[in-house]
Amino acid sequence: MRLSKIKLTGFKSFVDATTLSFPSHRVGIVGPNGCGKSNIIDAVRWVMGESSAKHLRGAAMTDVIFNGSHTRKPVEQAIIELVFAEVNIPQYPPNADIAVKRQLSRDGQSVYFINGVRCRRKDITDLFLGTGLGPRSYAIIEQGMISRLIEAKPEELRILLEEAAGIAKYKERRKETEQRMQHTRDNLARLDEVRNELNKQVDKLKRQAKQAEKYQELKQAERLLKAQLQALRWYALDSSVQEQQDNIDEQAAVLAEKQLALQQFDQTHQRQREAQIMAHHTLTEAQNRYYEVDSEIQRLEQTLQHAQERYEQLQWDLEQLETRREAMQQTLGLDEQQLTQFATEIQAKEIEFAQQQAAEQVAQQAVLEIETQLQAWQSIWDHFNQRAAAPTQQAQVEKTRLHNLELRLEQSRQRLSRLEAEERHLDIDSVEYALSQLEPEITALNTELADAQTTLTTYQQAVQQGRAVVQQLTQRLHEQQAQAHKLNGRLASLEVLQEAALGKNNASLNTWLQTQGLDQVARLASHLQVEAGWEKAVEIVLAKYLQALCVEDLSSISALLDTPPPGALAFFATQPPLESTHSGSAPTLLDKVQAPWALTSLLAGVRIAETLTAAEQLRTQLQAHESVITPQGIWLGSNWVYSQQAINESTGLLAREQEIQQVTSQLNQLNAVVEQLTTELENQRLSLQQQEYHREHAQQQVSDIHQQLAQLQAQQSAKQARLEQLHVQSRRIIAERLELTEQISDDNQDLETTRRALHAALEAMAQLADERDALTQQRELLQTTVIPAKQTWQTVRASWHQLEIKLESLRTDQNRLQQGINRLTQQLEPLAEQQAQLQTQLEQQADPIAAWESELADYQQQRSYAEEALLQAKQTVAHLESAVRDYEGERQRLESACQVLRTALEQARLECQANQVRRQTLEEQLREQQWSPVALVADLPEYADEASWQAQIEAVERKLEQLGAVNLAAMTEFKEQAERKQYLDQQAADLDQALQLLADAIKTIDRETRNRFKQTIDKINHYLQNMFPRLFGGGEAYLQLTDDDILKAGVTVMAQPPGKRNTHIHLLSGGEKTLTAIALVFAIFELNPAPFCMLDEVDAPLDDTNVSRFGTLVKTISERVQFIFISHNKITMEIADQLIGVTMQEAGVSRIVAVDIDMAVNMVKG
Repeated sequence: MRLSKIKLTGFKSFVDATTLSFPSHRVGIVGPNGCGKSNIIDAVRWVMGESSAKHLRGAAMTDVIFNGSHTRKPVEQAIIELVFAEVNIPQYPPNADIAVKRQLSRDGQSVYFINGVRCRRKDITDLFLGTGLGPRSYAIIEQGMISRLIEAKPEELRILLEEAAGIAKYKERRKETEQRMQHTRDNLARLDEVRNELNKQVDKLKRQAKQAEKYQELKQAERLLKAQLQALRWYALDSSVQEQQDNIDEQAAVLAEKQLALQQFDQTHQRQREAQIMAHHTLTEAQNRYYEVDSEIQRLEQTLQHAQERYEQLQWDLEQLETRREAMQQTLGLDEQQLTQFATEIQAKEIEFAQQQAAEQVAQQAVLEIETQLQAWQSIWDHFNQRAAAPTQQAQVEKTRLHNLELRLEQSRQRLSRLEAEERHLDIDSVEYALSQLEPEITALNTELADAQTTLTTYQQAVQQGRAVVQQLTQRLHEQQAQAHKLNGRLASLEVLQEAALGKNNASLNTWLQTQGLDQVARLASHLQVEAGWEKAVEIVLAKYLQALCVEDLSSISALLDTPPPGALAFFATQPPLESTHSGSAPTLLDKVQAPWALTSLLAGVRIAETLTAAEQLRTQLQAHESVITPQGIWLGSNWVYSQQAINESTGLLAREQEIQQVTSQLNQLNAVVEQLTTELENQRLSLQQQEYHREHAQQQVSDIHQQLAQLQAQQSAKQARLEQLHVQSRRIIAERLELTEQISDDNQDLETTRRALHAALEAMAQLADERDALTQQRELLQTTVIPAKQTWQTVRASWHQLEIKLESLRTDQNRLQQGINRLTQQLEPLAEQQAQLQTQLEQQADPIAAWESELADYQQQRSYAEEALLQAKQTVAHLESAVRDYEGERQRLESACQVLRTALEQARLECQANQVRRQTLEEQLREQQWSPVALVADLPEYADEASWQAQIEAVERKLEQLGAVNLAAMTEFKEQAERKQYLDQQAADLDQALQLLADAIKTIDRETRNRFKQTIDKINHYLQNMFPRLFGGGEAYLQLTDDDILKAGVTVMAQPPGKRNTHIHLLSGGEKTLTAIALVFAIFELNPAPFCMLDEVDAPLDDTNVSRFGTLVKTISERVQFIFISHNKITMEIADQLIGVTMQEAGVSRIVAVDIDMAVNMVKG
């Protein structure tokens, strides 16, 4: 591998795009101090992943971006690209070229690329692992690093040697492995906590599941018994409703008879009601007549009262009018006397006013003569000012214009300077370059986005299909679970009925069996298989023996019977009897029964017949111990017949047992199907989760790409807008510069013209100054004369004005009095007319009062007649109402009797309806539970009643109470948690296995690290023994470990220059330290040559002799390693095949000048 090129753009002082080529193995970089040579070393270190701003000689990472100068603006990003040639790395083709690039923007976003493909920083560091290259490797020796290398702590020096030994990648992998182990241990610890907690839950759920299963069985039996109890109540209510309906019909007939009698009574008394109505009509007319007469009387009384009040009001108004007229006549006399006084005073004031007016005219004439002289002077003065104003105004105008022109010229020059500076700061090239860099990134992201969207679509379709499958499986599983639940309920009901039929509900008997150890012994009925159709016959014949306990030996039972059981109890020996034959050729009931034991002793003598007729025929052939039975349960002996058709608790015991077995078989099959469907559903859900995970990952990838693309497109839009803005600014600046240049030229010409015009105006102003002084003296003389005349005129005018005001005031008062007299005179004239009118109205008001009083007397007489007619009508109505009340009493009695019957009928109907509602409610409740009340009643035995069924329900409820609180979801939860426990146990085992594998991997890494590091120390000591004497001219040096543990031991350098004792390197001089460090670095290169080595003024502390030795050694090693060195020493420069000069002609901006030494020598020789 060889470094062929470095491309810098916007990095520190290299603001312009700069390319440094390294075609040879020895390249020197020269230039004055501060020109930016060391920035090249920083650039290489930065691209290789340096993340510390301190090691790049900055305070923040963005400090590496060019921050502007006096003539240049800051740039937005820094880009460095290293091109390596002849690369031999396993993941790339032999002798390939690799380009590694890093890009940093001011927003802090750092991006890495390998051959134009975006990658991570870790990918860059992994690329150079084991090659000796890296941001802080021994291949890059900057200023002061030699001293830091020698003065480094043993642990720091070890890191350098680990890189040289190529075990840095092993340490990195070991660190990653330890992190994985720690994460695995953490996960295992959390998993153990979850497993421990889960174990407790599983144990608890297991107990709860068993309890829930028992609870469901009892619940199912309880539901059946409660349904049967409701059916019994329904049947009782139905019977009660029928009886109540008959009673209602009888009461309705009686009520109809009573209502008919009431109608006949009403017809009889209809005429009495009509007479009462006529009497009321007469009474109403008498009342109306009385009220009309009374109303007229009230109207006349009110009219008379109003007329009298109006008469009194007119008398009062007439008196008030007379008083007012007398007061107005008195006021009129006083005003006429005052008017005469005002006329005399006004006449005297008018004479005095005429005298003052004449004196004011004389004084005014004197003032007018003096002002005429002043006006003549003013005319002369105005003419002079017109002649003098022209040059003065011209001078002022020219001064203002001159100031404005000078100010505008200065502003134009400043604006021109700003435009030139603004034009220099327009960074169009950098923006165009940034745009060209964004286009390929956007294209690549669009391609990547299309691929990611295609992947996302694929996963979305897979998720939809998976969800459809999960939905189908879930529906099927629910259907099977519902069917299984239904069968479980049926099985629980059958088992409860079977237990009752077998007598297992007898608490005292169960206690006795438990005491004798027989509570778990099977009953005979549970082991019998009966041919279809013959179950009833077998039940009748075996009867109580169906509940017999199956024991191996009856001899052991004899001792138990010493303590007799509390009830009937049968035992059946499971051992075959001594004789198993039966007589007769006819088939017996034994042939219809299959059992694991012989039933000859119970069924051998019982023959069978398909019909009752056939049984009657066989009856004549029966022996004394024989009998015959039909499938319908009719059992005949030689001299007896037995038939049992009633339903009791033991009826159907064998059929129920067979049904229990069938339901159990069906339930087992359904459970197998449910388990299979559950497994398939779980697997499909896991698959769906994986597909959803992939989909979410693809969705996230699409979102990330969208975000990156949006950011790049936003940057592109911003750059394009910025570029367009810069172009517009550039065009505007050019146009404004041309315009300002022309304006400055025009303003300079106008400035010279204005200065000449100002000089001429100032000369004309000087010539008119004497004439102005003469006219000013004449004006002052006239002003001294006019002032006394004006003062005299103003005094006389003021006295005349005061007299005029007084005279005007008297005339105003005179007019006011005259107006008041006229107004009073006008007001007195209508008062006399009003007085006459009031007198006439008063006389007219007295005439109609007498007529109204006479009319009132007539109406009062008519009211007395109306009162007598009204009293007579009231007496007639009272008599009729008394008769009606008697009728109403009789009718009320009949109505009360009807109402009693009606109430009783309504009550009966309500009770019947309530029973119907209760019956309907019970029927609806049963039908909601999928029961038919008719079917339930038909299936109930004849002896069934509410009390016995309630007792059975209470027995089941007590069992439920004994169970206590039950977790009904425990069975499902137990299964789920058990599966989860199994899964977590498998995970824990996998984690343990992974930990063991990781521990083995660490042991392998440690063993490999120990061997390689030991070999490295030995080899470096070997090469150091060769390098050290070549640089010092003798002596020796070696590396020494600080600890016996080679995996943790630090490394120190021991050196013995010629003629000195062996000592630690820290005790050497500065030059000796430098030579020792160089010897160590070159020894490392001999061990594991890095592709190139960069030296930044490492020869600065050396004298010429040591520099020559250094140069000779560099020449020798450069045959295998590429050297790029920065130096100010001429001897070092001589060994370079190519020199690159770095200059800073423009402040703050570095540029390069490359010189090929061999080519230059050939040119000189040529």
